[in-house]
Amino acid sequence: MQSTASLNSAIPTATIIIPAYNEEERIGKVLREIADFISKNNVNWNVIVSIDGNDGTEDIVKKMMGEYNFISYDKNHGRGGKGYAIKRVVGKATGEYTILMDADGSLDFSKITDSINYMKDYDIIIFDRYSNKNNRIPFFRRMPSRGFNILVRAILGIKVNDTQSGYKIIRTDMIREAFSKIAVTDAFYDVALLYYLNEFNPIIKEIDEVTYNHESNSKFNVISLTLGMGISLVAFRVRHSRLYKYIPDWARELYSRKFKWI
Repeated sequence: MQSTASLNSAIPTATIIIPAYNEEERIGKVLREIADFISKNNVNWNVIVSIDGNDGTEDIVKKMMGEYNFISYDKNHGRGGKGYAIKRVVGKATGEYTILMDADGSLDFSKITDSINYMKDYDIIIFDRYSNKNNRIPFFRRMPSRGFNILVRAILGIKVNDTQSGYKIIRTDMIREAFSKIAVTDAFYDVALLYYLNEFNPIIKEIDEVTYNHESNSKFNVISLTLGMGISLVAFRVRHSRLYKYIPDWARELYSRKFKWI
């Protein structure tokens, strides 16, 4: 049986970043699972919760901070978007790897810890929710996501099956550099992140044996999210093309004010 000391030395250091918008009903369970793993295995990991909104999420995180010194948080009283929530704290990541997680617990934390052995051999690990092995995602969520993924592959050449997975493990030096270039603040940030990470020619592993626990009370509105993502995809492609210099200032301003935060 492997000792705690040997397990600790075998696991790369990591920072977990969890963006949270009004997640008081779910964040406690997620943090408890993470804290139990870190404490029992004595690994050099820390957790940053990046909070948007003004519900009881902050109070729950504060209580957990009183129990565990490896948990911290950053608070934004408005809603800056998921991409912005991560961008404003990614500079605080101290480990060799940065683990991105959603606050809803839709993926069991044990799946991440089971994948630790891959971390030293890959630059990026993505937990794929849309493999054929996973039939828990309802049609109304699966259809727009799969359609969007086809467009991302065709327009940007990103060959990843689940670009919108909120669960990723990324080398910290790479994610910091990529986020320094990201301007979008909405859920499209995932695509922008992978686009800029591709500049490193990273070694990517997609883990498709994932049980995704879909929550019917998700914070996302599928219609507005799909609209925002489609507009952001077109805008992002134009921004990285020769056409961008011909786009009038009023159009750039309109996108910045109305769409990039959706």
